[in-house]
Amino acid sequence: MIGFGSIGRGTLPLIERHFKFDKSRMTVIDPLDTDRKLLDERGIAFMQDAVTEKNYKKLLTPLLTNGGGQGFCVNLSVDTGSVDLMKLCRKLGVLYIDTVVEPWLGFYFDAEADNASRTNYALREAMIKEKQDKPGGPTAVSTCGANPGMVSGF
Repeated sequence: MIGFGSIGRGTLPLIERHFKFDKSRMTVIDPLDTDRKLLDERGIAFMQDAVTEKNYKKLLTPLLTNGGGQGFCVNLSVDTGSVDLMKLCRKLGVLYIDTVVEPWLGFYFDAEADNASRTNYALREAMIKEKQDKPGGPTAVSTCGANPGMVSGF
């Protein structure tokens, strides 16, 4: 799970209730360790780090591929490039879900890009283009929202 803010803390009990999974394979990644105690109590690993455009492949690949069973990336963070994460998950054969198509840090403030290319519409179009260019593969559910949305689905 990427991100352990309010949505991550609210989603974790739902994942525990509705999914059968090996807790030893679950890792929560967040730059802050404010609520690490909640994970320690559950026996879930915690990694204090930010998922960035520079480190996401190296950081996530071993977490999503080591061990048996189907890997599952739950992205509940901000400033994480959703389309790039989906591409990595597709390459690794890993399931993916997020609440919104999120850009990498700095996207909205890129002074060299025009306003139209820095919109949510442009982000959704990039995701749709990726899907059209590479149909099939493991399931990726994007922009399902948090509450209502992902929380309601679980």
